[in-house]
Amino acid sequence: MKPAAPARSPAQQRGLAKMNSSSSGRRATLACAGSLFVLLSGAAVAQDADFSQLPIYREFRDQLAAQGWRPDAGFGLKLPSGKPLYRFPEVLCGPKICHARWIRSGTEKIVTLIRGDLDEEYRVSP
Repeated sequence: MKPAAPARSPAQQRGLAKMNSSSSGRRATLACAGSLFVLLSGAAVAQDADFSQLPIYREFRDQLAAQGWRPDAGFGLKLPSGKPLYRFPEVLCGPKICHARWIRSGTEKIVTLIRGDLDEEYRVSP
């Protein structure tokens, strides 16, 4: 038969509670780190994916214009000369993903694009 556990003083109980809360904090930190690893691993896979089957933005852009949408030329960044920083004036990019802003009758449409390399076409994200 096991002997009964000794009674704990209030100070010992507070110490255990503190250890348990810091332990759960460590678990939360590890969970966040694990999630970040999975997210970054997925991003690396996405970078290596073949996007050649996705619609070319230049062609999709023509379709939007034919439907009455107009590009928001003030959305993207511009060089000091006034020329758009990216290929299209309505586009704003990060390292791999871009957004294009279109307007029709006071409604905005944001199109997500995959930027690709310098010599590749922008592709419309699914």
